[in-house]
Amino acid sequence: MTDNEVRGAVGFHIEETTAYEIRAAAVIVTTGGAAGLYKPNNPGFSRHKMWYPPFNTGAGYAMGIKAGAEMTSFEMRFIALRCKDTIAPTGTIAQGVRAKQINSKGEIYEEKYGITTSERVYGTVRENQLGNGPCYLHTEGIDKDTEEDLLKAYLNMAPSQTLRWLQSDRTPGKEDVEIAGTEPYIVGGHTASGYWINTNRETTVTGLYAAGDVAGGCPQKYVTGALAEGEIAALDIIKKGRRMDPSYEVLSFAEETFQEYERILNGTEAVFTAEELEEAMQKVMDEYAGGISVNYQYNEKQLKLGEEKILEITKLTRYINASDMHELMFVYELLERLVVCRSVIAHLGFRKETRWHSFQENLDFPRSDEAYHKFVNSTMKDGALVLRLRDIGKETGYEHTDI
Repeated sequence: MTDNEVRGAVGFHIEETTAYEIRAAAVIVTTGGAAGLYKPNNPGFSRHKMWYPPFNTGAGYAMGIKAGAEMTSFEMRFIALRCKDTIAPTGTIAQGVRAKQINSKGEIYEEKYGITTSERVYGTVRENQLGNGPCYLHTEGIDKDTEEDLLKAYLNMAPSQTLRWLQSDRTPGKEDVEIAGTEPYIVGGHTASGYWINTNRETTVTGLYAAGDVAGGCPQKYVTGALAEGEIAALDIIKKGRRMDPSYEVLSFAEETFQEYERILNGTEAVFTAEELEEAMQKVMDEYAGGISVNYQYNEKQLKLGEEKILEITKLTRYINASDMHELMFVYELLERLVVCRSVIAHLGFRKETRWHSFQENLDFPRSDEAYHKFVNSTMKDGALVLRLRDIGKETGYEHTDI
């Protein structure tokens, strides 16, 4: 990107020692959201048993942030309510069996907190905090046919859950299903995190479009919405008929990136591995930016310390080397996640209220405030994040007239 206009992209082949400069008059980012920012539910070998794909590292977000695109709603994290340990879906049980959320005393608590996704997570957290855990979906006593339907359904979409039921002989008809929240994710298709886009899905960088989980301000669009956004963006590109200037020379950004590849691949100052610094990053986000261990809550002092520690870890990435292109990929996954972590922390701190329990639980400002019934947006300028509030638009179409 130069002069706030897209020029293409750079990257590398993970099996061959080849780097690429890809020139384009328009680019659609569809790289998905960000997992792996926070310490996961399960440690060690099972750390990638999570709700969101572990290979979605926030690369698309990081590219936009670094290019100076305006981003939105990173404080509106997504936390899924799942079957404990297996991280299998709960919706099939809650909706298909009409199972209620109950605590260890057998009390139905979902009616007290609400039944939106964030409220279902928040209610479970609160009941555990109050000493009423563990929490469950009440399935004990369902009939054999319904139980068999559940076993088949989970064998199809989350086989580890069915295998666990059968292995322990604790099938859902015999025992309630224990539930818990996941670690937080940044996902624009479920919440609103991502690029600040216009009606045609163009970002504030001319020629750069976003669709799916990277497209912000449009929550709960899911798969069909993501497909629609991709088509909307493509049609706008065709309509505008953008053409690449054949006089473009090699992008200075591309040259700088290729030099960075060489430094990491040929470096001899390795002190840390990407995995070690990734674990350090996840520990910081978990403890200081509202992860599982602190019940998704945070305060301003914690966020400030978290920001400092993320910046320290970012500096330490200078001392990572890669022996091949596959390891180089791991290094860049870490670098991308660290960029997104900075934005998440900045957004969490800027919203001086609690608008979505658990998703965004600010202990310094525990109630909602209509002054913040707006989007929290950010732009990176000279390495620093500049934040602002934007009104929720009422018009049928939106263009970037004030950037």
